[in-house]
Amino acid sequence: MSKTRLVAHFLNYVLLLLLLASVVGFLSFANIYGVFLALVTATIAWFVCKHNRWGYFAAAAWGLACYQLAKQGYEFQAIKRQVMIVGIFVIPVALFLHEVLAKVPTKSAQDEKHDDPSGSNMPD
Repeated sequence: MSKTRLVAHFLNYVLLLLLLASVVGFLSFANIYGVFLALVTATIAWFVCKHNRWGYFAAAAWGLACYQLAKQGYEFQAIKRQVMIVGIFVIPVALFLHEVLAKVPTKSAQDEKHDDPSGSNMPD
């Protein structure tokens, strides 16, 4: 296994731990808003765990959203600085993992369509 993939797997575990800690933090709000945020974060963590491309992209977007909410003072007043630091950390890590670990859907030979004017799908 290459060094890049080893680093990527380590960062994937760190990202999952951050997302799971966020779920617990959102549940500590003890209201429906916190439950909603925890549910969204848990869904993102599930897709990150499955190495889904959209999961990593959603994690980066979620990190940016939390950063912006903390920066503008709409949320996370007690831990504003920590949320901003973690949000800035999550964005490049999630994008890196998106490129290194995310599974690209494979196309089968039957899915490919040739531009054959005769309409035949037979190979040449």
